Amino acid sequence: MNVTPWYPLGAGDPRASLVAGAQHLLRHAGHAIVADGIFGPATESAVRDVQATVGLPATGEVDPDTWAQVVVPARPGDSGEAVMAIQATQLAAWIDEPLLLVDGDFGPVTQERVGRFQGMWGLTHDGIAGPETWSFVSAPPRDLWPLAKVGQTMAGNWRVRAVQHLLVHHGAGLTVDGDYGPATGEAMRQFQLGLRARYVSTTTGQLDWPALIVTVGPGASGPAVAAVQSLVSVPEDGAFGPVTEQAVRNLQSVFVPPDDGIVGPITWHMLVVPKSE
Repeated sequence: MNVTPWYPLGAGDPRASLVAGAQHLLRHAGHAIVADGIFGPATESAVRDVQATVGLPATGEVDPDTWAQVVVPARPGDSGEAVMAIQATQLAAWIDEPLLLVDGDFGPVTQERVGRFQGMWGLTHDGIAGPETWSFVSAPPRDLWPLAKVGQTMAGNWRVRAVQHLLVHHGAGLTVDGDYGPATGEAMRQFQLGLRARYVSTTTGQLDWPALIVTVGPGASGPAVAAVQSLVSVPEDGAFGPVTEQAVRNLQSVFVPPDDGIVGPITWHMLVVPKSE
């Protein structure tokens, strides 16, 4: 849930590319259905068969437990339906980006598209379309928060300093250095333990961002402001002055109008998700 945000897929779902991906996964599992992007009776029946076989409730909906059963990791050099599945989802970064050829060959183009998607969302950047990647593919971007995890730096995940500043805001004795190392991971784990008993790890995920962020605006000061500043590329002095306000307004006017200069939940989300989505 926190690091693998599976999203259900069912009858009538309009996300044709994702439906086609699920259909290829069902074909990989031996179900002779057409990967046409339409979640109709045949697809629903195939899902029910999978669920019955593994002892899940036969709902016909691809819920998180069912996704976990049908997803097959695909990696460079692989071929077949599992590769066609991830290709069918397109993993597009731009609206007008050329379609990814669904040919079942996990070559350089597919590898680049998978790796870029992983980098955009802060996932493990290994070029392998496994459960973590598929869980993010399954969810609408508007419902997603990115990951930040041990081993990442600002070079690969622009949110690292923001996470560190926010942890400091919540009382962590942490050096903000842009390196999500063991100390940051442990600070995140301790933060999570203060929130819940399950889904505890060193990774910043879906359940953490809403608890980390705080609303700030002109005149505010402190680590939370510095977190915003790290995301809008202005000096991280912790003072929400005119320069920070203008940087925030500029982004709000494009992505989340109106541009009021207040960084609340909607603006925070905009700042940390890939803008190309």
